[in-house]
Amino acid sequence: MVLFFCLFVEKHVTINSLNTELKTKEIVSIGNTSLRLLLKEIGFKYKKDDHRRALIERSNISALRARFLRKYMENRNTSNGRQVVFLDETWIYSKGSKTVSWQDNSVKSVRKPEGYDGKRFIVVHAGSSKGFVSNASLLFCSKSNTLDYHGEMNSDNFTKWISTQLIPNLEEPSLIVMDNAPYHSILAEKQPCTSSTKPQIRAWLEINNIPFDDKLTKPELLGLAKQNKKENMYVIDEMIRAHGHEVLRLPPYHCDFNAIELIWAHCKTYYNKHIGRDGYGDEKVLSMWKEALDHCGNEVWENCVRHTEKLIEDWWIREQHIINIEIEPIIINTAETSESESDFSDDMN
Repeated sequence: MVLFFCLFVEKHVTINSLNTELKTKEIVSIGNTSLRLLLKEIGFKYKKDDHRRALIERSNISALRARFLRKYMENRNTSNGRQVVFLDETWIYSKGSKTVSWQDNSVKSVRKPEGYDGKRFIVVHAGSSKGFVSNASLLFCSKSNTLDYHGEMNSDNFTKWISTQLIPNLEEPSLIVMDNAPYHSILAEKQPCTSSTKPQIRAWLEINNIPFDDKLTKPELLGLAKQNKKENMYVIDEMIRAHGHEVLRLPPYHCDFNAIELIWAHCKTYYNKHIGRDGYGDEKVLSMWKEALDHCGNEVWENCVRHTEKLIEDWWIREQHIINIEIEPIIINTAETSESESDFSDDMN
């Protein structure tokens, strides 16, 4: 029943116009009420447009997502599947991060932006359904005033953490889930690009045993290199594989597939609530953050991983429904709402 919704050109429609189109094309003949119930049953909701959804449905992102889902589900459904370890970086402030406060309409009542409330600390950690990886916690003071912690973490720091704190403390072969931050993605072998010199392109072709005519110009050599482009191999991935583990990279814009994001929310809530109890010095920050980590024990991790795996499974089922459909999708957005459709939206919320 899901398939007939893919017969439309991408456009905004109402319940009435959708039903009219279905009847005109002789796909199905049902009443508006039944159509509403059917839409709800197969997962459609009446809500605001989410521009992130448009991004994640780009063909390249969709392909990366399908690859991630397939590998994750294969590992999960295999009798000897690897332990899944989720890793990520985040940040905390020495005085906590308050997101809400009592305010009136004056500017004076508005709190200063985060990042001006004490020092900022970069946090790195990893964990699985069994809890945090032992001895893998890293916290250090940021020297930057920007709100983007990626500028503080670099490939050297991350590589050192992987080699000295993560890998030695993994007790079994693991599938490590991580995002594509620049310091995660240093290439083991740089492939030719437009900034490469002609000798560099020639050398790459020779190393990879790709024959070429000595008379070829740089654009021709570059075209040949692109035709024989290899899959990107990353330094971190190779290091992890050398120790018997595997890496599974998140598709862009899908941080919700990383269970540690939920863990961060739990830890920060605890930290923000209790920081200042004993002071705001660096030692107090370290102590309180450790307390926040300890507060997120095995049970919290089990629940967060279970929630994430349910989300991944739902996405996998969704992908299977549309995997071989080559017709254009429809976006159902009741831009022109009638009174009856407004009633329906209340039911859907």
